[in-house]
Amino acid sequence: MRILLICLSVLLLASFARGGEKIEPQQAAPVVDDIPFENLDGFVPPEQIGDEIAKMVGKYDGGGKEDADAGECVRIQQERGVVQTGLTPVFIDGADCPEIDSEKWAIDYTGKREGRPALHKGVDIPQPRGTPILAVADGTVVGKFPNRHNRKGIEIMLRHTPAQAGLKYWTYSQYTHLREMSPLPIGAQVKMGQEIGKTANTGSMGKRVRRDALHFAILYSESPDWTNDGKVVMPRDGYFMDPVAFYRLEPPYDSQALAKMPREKKQTPTPYLTADGIPVPADTKRIWPFPACAKKKR
Repeated sequence: MRILLICLSVLLLASFARGGEKIEPQQAAPVVDDIPFENLDGFVPPEQIGDEIAKMVGKYDGGGKEDADAGECVRIQQERGVVQTGLTPVFIDGADCPEIDSEKWAIDYTGKREGRPALHKGVDIPQPRGTPILAVADGTVVGKFPNRHNRKGIEIMLRHTPAQAGLKYWTYSQYTHLREMSPLPIGAQVKMGQEIGKTANTGSMGKRVRRDALHFAILYSESPDWTNDGKVVMPRDGYFMDPVAFYRLEPPYDSQALAKMPREKKQTPTPYLTADGIPVPADTKRIWPFPACAKKKR
C-alpha cells in the first residue's frame, strides 16, 4: 500500500507544472488506505500537545458542561491570534476572484451561538454548490472529519512545511462545510491547485439558513510537531493566522502586530490560479482556495 501511495504522488507531481505553466485540473485520487498517523512527519501523541491548544482549536466548542469553558476558549483564541487585523486581499493584476463575504476573520460570533462566547476562527468564501476547492499550497493530508452534529460539517486539513509554503512556519490549512468527504487518504501528498473537495454548507446550522460557502482557516507553529486525536488537528504551540496574512511575503504574520500596521499596508497582494489554471505570479507557492479568477474588465 505504501508503494501505491508513492506511485500516486509521483503521478500527481508529474501533472503539475511550475514556472507559470498551466496547472491541469486534477480530480481527487481514488480511495486508498490512510497512512497511520505515527508514520507521518511531525506526528506526536495527543497527550503531548496540551489542553490549551485543544481549547484554541475549538475542541470544546460543543454544548452541555463544555459551555462553561467557552469564555476561556475565547480568551485563549484571542491570545493565540484570533484578533481582527483589518487585512484585505487584493488580487494581483486586478483579478476578479471569489471574495470573503460578511463572515470575516475574528468577528464576534456570540450572537450566533445563543449568547455563548465565540469567535469566527476563519473566513467564509461563498461559491455555488459543487465548486471545486483547491489546495492553497503543496502539503500533506493530516485531518479528515465528518463533524456530525457540529457546525463545521465535513472537513479536511492539510499540513504545509516551510519549504512547501515559502514561510518560516509549519502551516495548516483548514477547509470546512464540504459537500462530501474527500477521497484523499490521510498521508496523501497534494500539490498546490489540486482539488481537495467541493463547496457546500454541511454542518449543524441551528435555526439559520446558511448559503453554500467554504470556511477557510490557517494555523501555524514554529514547531513541526502536531497531532490528530480523531476530532481535531492540533499543532504544538500553535496559533491562528488571519487567512489573508498567509499570502503576505514578509512579516509580521501574528495578528496583534498586523492589527497595529497602518491602514495603507493592510491591502495584501493575493496570488491565485486563473480560469485557465495559470498561477499568478508564476513562482507563487500559495494561492487562493478557488479557481476561475479572471482579470477585471476595464
